[in-house]
Amino acid sequence: MSNRRRFLIASRLGRTADAQISSQVDAFLARSEAARAVRSTTLGRRVLELDDAARSELVARHPHLIVEEDQPLKLFPMPGLPDIALTEEKYSREAIVVDESTDRPVPNVTLYGVGLGAGYKTLTDVKGEARLITAESKLASVIASPQHSYWSRVVSNVSLTDATPLRIPLRPLQQMPSYSWGHRLMQFDRVHPRWTGRGVRIALLDSGVIDSLTDFHPAGGLNTLDGGDPRAWNVDEHGHGTHCAGIVAAGPLARGVRGGAPDANLFVLKVFPGGFVSDLVEAVEWCVLNDIDIINMSLGSAARSEVLGAALLEAHEHGVTAIAAVGNDATRVAYPAAFPTVIAVSAIGRYGTFPLDSAHVLKVGDQVDRTGLLFAANFANFGPEVTVTAPGVAVLSTVPSGYAAWDGTSMASPMVTALAGLILETYPWMRTRTAAQPEYVRECLVGAAVDLGLPAWYQGRGLPRALSALSGAV
Repeated sequence: MSNRRRFLIASRLGRTADAQISSQVDAFLARSEAARAVRSTTLGRRVLELDDAARSELVARHPHLIVEEDQPLKLFPMPGLPDIALTEEKYSREAIVVDESTDRPVPNVTLYGVGLGAGYKTLTDVKGEARLITAESKLASVIASPQHSYWSRVVSNVSLTDATPLRIPLRPLQQMPSYSWGHRLMQFDRVHPRWTGRGVRIALLDSGVIDSLTDFHPAGGLNTLDGGDPRAWNVDEHGHGTHCAGIVAAGPLARGVRGGAPDANLFVLKVFPGGFVSDLVEAVEWCVLNDIDIINMSLGSAARSEVLGAALLEAHEHGVTAIAAVGNDATRVAYPAAFPTVIAVSAIGRYGTFPLDSAHVLKVGDQVDRTGLLFAANFANFGPEVTVTAPGVAVLSTVPSGYAAWDGTSMASPMVTALAGLILETYPWMRTRTAAQPEYVRECLVGAAVDLGLPAWYQGRGLPRALSALSGAV
C-alpha cells in the first residue's frame, strides 16, 4: 500500500521486554493486511511498515510499546556547499582544473557554481575538463572540490559569457607521516609513545571503512543496512567513515597522517548510505554485545528517537562511552549528540592551517578565542548540550583514494574519540563495564578541557588536551 511508512517498535519496559514483543507483533501482523514486517534487531526491536490505521490499532492494542517513525539518518555533509538547482541550460562555460606545480590535468574534481540563491554542479573528466551549465550569466564563485591529494579552491566573480575556459590550478597537499594540525593542538604529539590506545575497543558507526588501506586495519564489524551483506562493512561509498577512521587510528607508518590512537582495536558498523534510526539502534546493540568501549557517531537526525535514546542508555549502563558530532547546520544540536548519555562534540578551526583561496576559508566563524588564532566553525550546531570542542576545519585524513582535508563536526568527534581511547588505556581501572566507565571518561575529558573563551554553547567546556587528560598516568 502506497501510504505505508516505516515504524520502529520497542517496549517501554526495557531490554528484557524487547526480547518478548515478537509474539505480540507477529500476532498483530497475522491480523492486519495493512502491516508488513521489515526486520528485527538482534535484541528484539522490530521495524514494520504500517499505514495510519494500522499504526493507531497497534498503539491502542499495546500501549506499552513505543511505535515511532523510523527516521532516515543524516550523514553530516561537507558544510558550505550550495544546494544544487535543476535548471534548463541558459549559460555555460568550459573549465579546466590542473595541478599548480606540474600543470597536469586533475580528474574527478567536483565544481560547484554558487549563484544568486542557486547552486550548480559538474565533474572534471580524465582531461581535467568540465562544462559548467547555469541559469545565470554570472556566479558569485566557483568552488573546486577535489577527491583527494589537493586543497580545494574558490574562484570569485565568474562570468558565464566569457568564451575563455576557466582555468583553476590546485595546490597539492603536503603528505607526510605526521599528526594533523588538529592532533597537534590536542597534544597527541606530546603523549608518551607507549600510549597508543592498545587494547581499547573503538567502534565507528558510519558509512563503512575501506580496510585495504595500509594506514589501518579494522578488526571487524557489521553492515546493518536492510538486505545488505552483514560482512560488507568494508565498503565506503562516501569516504566519510574512512576519513573518520584515519583520524582515530591511522598508524605510525601512514604516508599522509597519523591517528590519535593507532593501536586501538577498530570496529566498523556500516549504517550508510540509506540508513535509518533502526540501523543505528542495531549498531548500538552490536556494540553492547561485543564489549565495545567507545563508539563514535559522526551522524545524526534533527528528530529525537525514544528507541535510540533507550539503546544508548543501555549502552551507557554497560560501560560504553558514546561520542557524537553535534551537526553541521548552524542550528540546535542534533541527535544522538543531544542525548544526555552522549559526549557532544563541536568544531573549531585555526588560522594558518589552510590556503586563503581554499573553501576552508568559508567556514571561518565570527567567534574567536583569546589568542585570536582559533575560531568557532560557522557551520557547527550549538546549544547547552555541547560537551567539548575539537579541531574540525581542514583536517587531513584518509579517504578511499588517498588523503583529503575535510571540514565538519564529523572530523572533530573522532579527535575526541581517539583521546578517549588513550584515557581508557592509560587508566585501566576505569574499565568497569558499568555506567561508571563512560562517566569516568567524560569527567576526564571535561577536566582536561581548556576554556578557549568562546561561548559555552559553541565550545562546551572547551578543548580537551591529551597531556592534562593523561597527567595522572604512572
